Amino acid sequence: MNSRERVQMALHHERPDRAPINFRSTDIVAENLGKYYGKSYDELLEYYQVDFREVIPPYVGPAFEKSADGTFYDEWGVRRRERITGHSRDLYVDLNPLGDVEDDDDMDKVLSYKWPTPDAYDYSAVERLCDQYEGYAICGPGIHCEGYHGVFHQLTYLFGMENAMILLMSEEEMMQEAVRRVTDFWVGYYDRLLTASKGKMDFIFYKDDMGTQNSLMINRDVFMTYFAPGLKELCDMADSHNATLIYHTCGSVMPLIPDFIDAGVRVLDPIQTSAKNMDIHVLKEKFGDKLTFHGGMDTQQDLPNLKPDAIRELTKETLSVLGKDGGYFFSPSHRIQQDTPLENIDAMYDVALNWNEY
Repeated sequence: MNSRERVQMALHHERPDRAPINFRSTDIVAENLGKYYGKSYDELLEYYQVDFREVIPPYVGPAFEKSADGTFYDEWGVRRRERITGHSRDLYVDLNPLGDVEDDDDMDKVLSYKWPTPDAYDYSAVERLCDQYEGYAICGPGIHCEGYHGVFHQLTYLFGMENAMILLMSEEEMMQEAVRRVTDFWVGYYDRLLTASKGKMDFIFYKDDMGTQNSLMINRDVFMTYFAPGLKELCDMADSHNATLIYHTCGSVMPLIPDFIDAGVRVLDPIQTSAKNMDIHVLKEKFGDKLTFHGGMDTQQDLPNLKPDAIRELTKETLSVLGKDGGYFFSPSHRIQQDTPLENIDAMYDVALNWNEY
């Protein structure tokens, strides 16, 4: 059984020889693991027998020139600031280009904004990149790396978090125009990506957090009004290519999961167990026949703080619950952070690879 076959079995709620395995971490964690084992990143994926591979079309649009102060503008016109320390590399939003939009009187600012185009990426090498990963489950950006953010998050970057929240509640017509333009970008991007793969890409990875640590970030009415239609459009588009959308939303999102399913989501990521009401037993019981879960190994509290033996037991429990009767892709619940001991990472993957008594 190769990796792709293993993943497809689990996706269709059949139990393969073992749970499919994924790896994701920050750049620095991957570098530290590579140095520790003397392996390149690709060799590290082989070492952990990771079943997924990522194909990313290169950006070929206007260059993002960095200013002397370390800031640059991304393809959305959002000014970013890169911060690199001994522990991390992070990008912060430094300026919201539509931050001065206040109400429908500013509609022209939204309509005339220079929205990006999915044609700013080179899809010509996608099929060749897929061919080099024959036998693996192939996904677009996000399954390993940070990936890109979806419609809701992009609105908060463009308008500012507080302003976006206010406008979503007060200026529906204008915000629907913005939502439509961001949605069109992502539908266009992923449609081009899957078309270029000629049926060789299995998944696209779509990130749009709807939860906080303890509750939803937006209420259900706002989700259904603005974001559920676009999510369904993306799921339908992926289905038309015989691919599957993996939907990433951190936080406490239990109340929205039935709506995710109605929109066509078949794989839910990252299963943040440290968030309120995200208990894996409840999730599997309520939604295990409709969803495949990806994630579940908590990177916020458990992986950084538990001892290796406790990580081993937690990994066994997670596999036993989420992996029962298929429907589970084993993975950290987010990118493994720099505060995680390397021995905990090893303990987690050792169990995932070698323990199959569930």
